[in-house]
Parts: sequence; structure tokens; C-alpha cells
Amino acid sequence: MNRKDRIEEAKSKLSGRIEPFWLNPATIKGTLAILGGGTILAFPSETLLILRTVLGLTLVVSGASDLWFHLRRREAGHRVRDFVEGVLTVGAGLLFLIFPTETLRVIMTIIGIYFSVRGFTIVIGAIRARTKGAWGFDLVRGLFFIVFAGFMIVLPSSVFSGFIAALAAAAIVVGGVILSYGIRAHTEQEDVVDVDVASLSAMLRDWMLLQDVGDPRREEIDDTLYFEQPDRTNKLVAWWVMLLLSVTIATFGILQDSTAVVIGAMLIAPLMTPIIGTAAGAVNGHPARVTNSLGMIVAGVGASIGLAFVIGAWAPQLIPLSANTQVTSRVSPNIIDMGIALAAGAAGAFASVNKRVSASIAGVAIAVALVPPLGVVGLTLHAGMLSDAFGALLLFLTNLVSIVLAAMVVFALTGFAPVSRMKENANEIKRVALTVSVAALIIAIPLAFTVTNVLTTAAHQSSAQKTTEKWLSDSPELELNRVVVNGTNVAVIVTGPDKIPPIEDLETTLTDSFGKPVTVRVEHIPAIVITYSDAEGETRTEAGNS
Repeated sequence: MNRKDRIEEAKSKLSGRIEPFWLNPATIKGTLAILGGGTILAFPSETLLILRTVLGLTLVVSGASDLWFHLRRREAGHRVRDFVEGVLTVGAGLLFLIFPTETLRVIMTIIGIYFSVRGFTIVIGAIRARTKGAWGFDLVRGLFFIVFAGFMIVLPSSVFSGFIAALAAAAIVVGGVILSYGIRAHTEQEDVVDVDVASLSAMLRDWMLLQDVGDPRREEIDDTLYFEQPDRTNKLVAWWVMLLLSVTIATFGILQDSTAVVIGAMLIAPLMTPIIGTAAGAVNGHPARVTNSLGMIVAGVGASIGLAFVIGAWAPQLIPLSANTQVTSRVSPNIIDMGIALAAGAAGAFASVNKRVSASIAGVAIAVALVPPLGVVGLTLHAGMLSDAFGALLLFLTNLVSIVLAAMVVFALTGFAPVSRMKENANEIKRVALTVSVAALIIAIPLAFTVTNVLTTAAHQSSAQKTTEKWLSDSPELELNRVVVNGTNVAVIVTGPDKIPPIEDLETTLTDSFGKPVTVRVEHIPAIVITYSDAEGETRTEAGNS
């Protein structure tokens, strides 16, 4: 069938009778998914409020209707049980509407306990059946349930918000794929499924089949990601030379507190290659390549930290590490760093597959920090700053896990991994994906605590500033110089000739605002105001020490 006949056949379908002809169920579904996901991400507070309200109202209406239905039933049956279920459903809905935060915490805790019990059961079953082929997958799956349950119990609000955000992001990605597929189905006229009747899974599968890059391109990409024959020795030598040179440059740049030098080191650092290679080997079901790439990463990390440690032992510290911005900016990673790494991993994988954007891989290297954190680890270890060394290592691990996770998804969607091969190696791919997910969840726990502390501190700082300004509003001669919040300690510096208001009032208000006892320290610096007039030729003191 030629192109003209295909176009006529497409126009005979339901979607072909709509003008413009590319408007079809696939493009409509994709557009709605993108708009829905984008709306959720653009208005998170409003979305969460709406979801909680809808869930609460749904529970109330559902429980009330069940009560009405069961009370009208004539047969006895399970009337008591049905009545109790209805009352509990209505009660849960009302609690969700009146006390959304507390109710969400209780619900997430209950779900977390269920997942933890389920996870332990799966782990025990996997250990008992370790002679079978699939026991490794079950073990990782059980660990995933346990770690995720712990996350739900410890940080219920963060898990709920993160889950909603993940669904929104997935809706945008899947919506984009379906939208592109629907447009492609009626413009390029490939051999595609009927978008008028095809399911979402069928369109996604067909999309990946159409996106297959082919074996020649796949071999070309593999040659850049793996240190294999031919010229294996030369590839390894080049990689090690560039890695050690980039670590040297980055470490000296950190010691000099020079952002430009550190960026230069990131540009030539080759550590991204085995990380992307790990993801590529995982989605293609190549355990040997995954193992080799991970081995390169471990060896490179060890060598980088060791080299930075040696440089720290010999190079003079022109700037103390505790005051060095290149150090302090990399020892307290948070969940935002994980978001950056996820985007960078997706960009790196896409740049590896698509020739049109392959030149942008250097920008990806700058966006995500790989070598500089390792330099910070070596320097802080030599200085005995173990806490800072752990923070910098956590930043590197965050980037590592996030890049692998995002790159696996992109490699699957862009056709780098053939659908047939993913089917053949489904268990192996699932095992690697779950392992990476478990690592991501474990890493996300301290990151979430960090960002929670940052947000809490910022909120307390803003509240303390406004409360102190209001406390001084009746003393116009006093000037508020600084308010510093450190946990539950609030330090205030005030200048001016007036007497300060009662500190007890400030302490009481701040305690109510913080929701816990606060210690207030006020430093009052007296001031002398002197006015000099040229016309009168005299100096007049308006206020003295208070």
C-alpha cells in the first residue's frame, strides 16, 4: 500500500473524519495528560488541598450511601458489620476534612505498617526459596517495600506530596509520548496501531517499537559507553588519565574557592560515561556490562578520594575549609539535588542516543556534580571533618543513583533497548530497577530531612523577623539590625536610644509561633543621635545612652 492509499485509509477512520485530521483520541489523551500533570506541578498547594477535600467528601458520601442502603435492606445478613463499615467510612471522611494533616499521617502510618509486614514476609520467603531462580528479585522487592514503608512512617506528608508529584511528572512524560505518537500516526503514516481503539499500553509499546534506533546505532553508542575491544587498553588509559586530571583540577579549584576552575574540571571529567553505561546495560539485560561499569565507578571513586586526600596533605589551605563556599555548598545535599540529578541523567541518556543533541553532553556534566564532591570528600577526610565528608559523599551517591534511574527510563522510551530484549530479560531489568529504587529511597530519607530542616528554619526565620518587628513597632527610636534563628534559639540585635519592650512578650509570641519553647537573646546597643546645623553653627545632642 502506497502513501496515498494509507492517507485515504486513515481518513476513513473516526479520527480521519475530524478536522484537522491529526486530531484523534491519542492526541486528545496526551494533551489532557500533559495539562493535568502540568497543573498539578504548577499549583501544588491548591492541588493537595483539592485532593484531600475530594478524598474526604468521597469517603463521606460513599459511607453515607452505604449506611442508607444497608439500613433499608430487610434481610438481616451482615447488617451490623455493614453499619460499622459505613460509620467508619463517614468518620474517616469527616476527619480528613476537619483534620487533614493528622488524618493523613495516621493513614500513611497504617499503610506503612502494612507495607513493612508485607516486605518482611516477601524477604523471608525469598531467603527460604533462595535455590530458585527468581529469589533475588523477590528479595529486592521485599526490601523495596520495607524501605518505602519506613519512609511513609517517618515522613508521611513528604511521601504523599512526592507521590502526587511523581504521578504528575509521569503523566507529562506519558502524555508527551502519546501525543507525539498520535501526531506521527497521521502524518508519517507508519505501520502503527489504530489510535482510535488502541489502549494506552498498546500505544506505548508500539511507540518503543517505532523508536528502535537499530543495531548499527546501538553498537555505535555501546562503543562510547563501554571499555571493550577493540582498543580496550587505550580506552582505559584515556579514561583514567582524564579522571585523575579532572580530580586534580577540581581539588585545586576547591582549595582556591574558584567556581571557574571547578567547572573546567567538570567539563573534562569522564565519570558520567560508566554511570550512563550502567543504565544502558541494565535496560538491555547485560549483567556483565553492568558489573564492569559499576566496577569502574567504584575504582574511580576510590582513586578520586585518595588523590584529593593526598593533595590536601601537601597543598596549603589558602581558605579554611569551613569557610570555603566550594566545600560548604556540597556537604548538605537535599531533595533538590536529587531532582537536578534526575533531570541530568535523563538529558545525558537522551544526548547519548540522539545525534542531534550529543554535543550538549558537556552541559550535562556541568549541571550535575560528580567529581567535585569526591574532591571535597578527600579534603575533608584529611582535615578530620567526617560529617562534611559524609555529606559530600551522600551528594555523589545521590547523583549516581538518580542518573542511573532516570537514564534507564529514557533509554527504554527512546528505543535504545529493543522491546524483544526487554521482554527476554524482564526479571533482570526489574531486579536492577528495584535495586536502584531501593538505593534512591534510602538516600532520599536524609535528603528529605535536610530539606525539611531548611524549610522549617526558613519559616521560623521569617516568622521571627515579622514578630520582632511587631514587638518593636511601639518604639520608633529603636532599629532592628538582625534576627538570627538557630533551632529554638533566637538572637536579636537592636540599636537605639529608647528602652526595649519587655522581652517576655517577644518570647511568648515566638513560642506560640514556633509551636515549642524558644530561648530569646536580645542584644541592645545604645545610640547617641547628634544633629549638626551649618546655618546655626552649633551641634545638638538629641538623645543620650539609654
